[in-house]
Amino acid sequence: MISPTRALASLVLAGTLGLAACGGDTTSSEDTVPADADLVVTALEGIKWDKSEYTSPAGTIEVALVNASSQPHNLHVIAEDGTENPVVLEIPSKGDIDVASMTLEAGTYTLICTIPGHGNMKAPLVVG
Repeated sequence: MISPTRALASLVLAGTLGLAACGGDTTSSEDTVPADADLVVTALEGIKWDKSEYTSPAGTIEVALVNASSQPHNLHVIAEDGTENPVVLEIPSKGDIDVASMTLEAGTYTLICTIPGHGNMKAPLVVG
């Protein structure tokens, strides 16, 4: 037979672990784009970006990726020489927002989504 004190301790531990499992770095439709975002890219229905070309300042910038589509998307930033920025943003569900800092030198880059079938999701990014 388990003592009442031990049973209570087990319930508290189980509740704590259950709450911890619900937390994390996931995004939701309640998230908003930070006001200080230097670059905002939105994925739209029809497997496309919201703009045909983007601009941002050079240096360390805040990038926000917004999912206004019913499909998952990601954002890769590729330099002219083919080098990929190591920061990749992911938005698995409609309403999700992923935000990250990345450092970009002045130049022209390509923004792409690498999910199979999303080949149309390419746009130039001019950084200056």
